[in-house]
Amino acid sequence: MGQGHKSGALSKSKWIVAGLLAIGLIVVVSLAALLPVWIVRWLGGKDFQRLASQQVSELLQTEGEFQPFEWSSFSVYTQGFQSRAGALGPWKWDIQDVRTEISPRLLLDRVLRFSEISVGRLLIQAGSKGSFPKEAKESAGVPGKSSGELFQDVQVGKVEIRDFQLTPSPGTSGWGAQGVSARIQPSKQKVEFLLQQGVILSPLAWLGEVNLVEAKGRYADPTLFLTEAKLKGKKGGTLEISGEVGPTSSLQAKGRASWERWPIPGGKIGVGLFEIPASMSGDFVLQEIRNGQPVGKGQVQLVDARLEPGRGSETVLGVLGLLTGEPRLRGCPLTTARATWFLQPGAYDVTEILAEAPGLLRAVGQIQIRGQQLSGRIELGLEGDLGRKVNGLTGGECFARLENGYSVQSIQLSGTIAAPQNDLQPKLTGALARTAIRTGAQILEKATGGQGAGGAAGAAVNVLQGLFGPAPK
Repeated sequence: MGQGHKSGALSKSKWIVAGLLAIGLIVVVSLAALLPVWIVRWLGGKDFQRLASQQVSELLQTEGEFQPFEWSSFSVYTQGFQSRAGALGPWKWDIQDVRTEISPRLLLDRVLRFSEISVGRLLIQAGSKGSFPKEAKESAGVPGKSSGELFQDVQVGKVEIRDFQLTPSPGTSGWGAQGVSARIQPSKQKVEFLLQQGVILSPLAWLGEVNLVEAKGRYADPTLFLTEAKLKGKKGGTLEISGEVGPTSSLQAKGRASWERWPIPGGKIGVGLFEIPASMSGDFVLQEIRNGQPVGKGQVQLVDARLEPGRGSETVLGVLGLLTGEPRLRGCPLTTARATWFLQPGAYDVTEILAEAPGLLRAVGQIQIRGQQLSGRIELGLEGDLGRKVNGLTGGECFARLENGYSVQSIQLSGTIAAPQNDLQPKLTGALARTAIRTGAQILEKATGGQGAGGAAGAAVNVLQGLFGPAPK
């Protein structure tokens, strides 16, 4: 009897333990099933909206808030996040049409993961000069229920932005962007990015407004690496840029830019000697940033270059055309037009200049620019017979030196970029005036019938010939 009683008690105990285990399992399963639901409910509440606004405000260094979150299962939508009116901070943010979803499986591990965040429009404007207030940072770090208490980690797979806009302002140094699409992939070590399409607004006269083809790179704190950026000019031409920028005690950067058939600023170049309409190809290597200004060297070659005299006697070539009557000086193609250039703070040097139209002229030399001031020396050579003609018309003063089949004249440049000057043009203008007067004297002499000193007209002929000599043959 006693043994049967013990056996029944043992069996009963087993059932109690089994029942407790079953109840515990049910509780665990229920919690596992309901925890994501409770978390989603909390994520859709005011507490999480306030927490998210504080955390994002701190991240973006602004004072702003999210619009209410609308949850459907584990997907969420909000109309966006906006900086408040008058908010302190370097930038004002307007993030619109935000959609994402979370991973319910990782919620059990207290990990909040967004596999992809989709943003309809991101608009950034320069903010106030004041810095993001310390009190706001502190309040963002101590909310009623912090994310650190609920989640061990917050992960983002990638961010897709359909329309990125940056408003040009003094705060952006005049740079801006419109209609750019972006894909950002953050990780613990780096943030990779890809920008496509849209328009880049530039304060640089030679660059202007350009179309973005693609730009990709990465940010690994504290350095930004631009792997490649491809741009197209509004008036034609392509530009490619690569490099890296890293903050130290002062901004440091290095990189390379190359361009093909890029329009020349203003359409023409010539520093008062002639006018050359063309596009340009070349490259530039950025070596460093010194005192906030770029330092580097490059080379440029003019494409589809054509030598033109300009209007009237505004250029040396224009005066030469009027003086000699040579039709080729009114316009001809340049087979060679290239130079090397060096850039430093406040200084711009163009060396190894070579421009040549074979059988007509050749120009070599260098130019220095300091601020707006221009200086330099150009050796201009004219084809032999043409050079000798100019030499005779100038009384042997110009183009007297012969080199490699050219009659060569040294030209000193001065003045400013806007108003370049040279020491040859006054000599040629004087020769042009003397030639015109001598020609007039010849015409006047023929009109008097070659009577020399006979009458008032003959006296005028004698005076002109005494001043300028006989008319050229």
